[in-house]
Amino acid sequence: PETQLHLASASELLRHMPADLFFTSMAARLNGPKAEGKSMTLNFVFTDLGETHVVTLENSVLHHNRREPDPGASATVRLTRDFLVRLVTGQAGLREMIFSDQLGVDGSRLDLLSFFSLLDRPEGNFPIVTP
Repeated sequence: PETQLHLASASELLRHMPADLFFTSMAARLNGPKAEGKSMTLNFVFTDLGETHVVTLENSVLHHNRREPDPGASATVRLTRDFLVRLVTGQAGLREMIFSDQLGVDGSRLDLLSFFSLLDRPEGNFPIVTP
């Protein structure tokens, strides 16, 4: 129950965060050892925001830019910010990623799954100010 409350708090925070900051928070949760040796580029097209963000993983670092989709990306994902929050927090899993009509993927769904597996879930219980 307490974990669900923390996850709900983290989800609510992520839903109201500007997309740029959302991707910055994802970069902070990248599991560096898991990401070692992997590289990929993904386009995230937000159907509700009218924004596209290009996310690049290389050298165990996640970079993001709001710009036109990268034609060389391994996948272009069309979704709402709410659905991305649900994916990142684990509230939507593999089944939703494959079968949901809220998610459109051109390219490799496998790379998309691999990308999400490299992110640590938000705890939702973190100190805002530490002594």
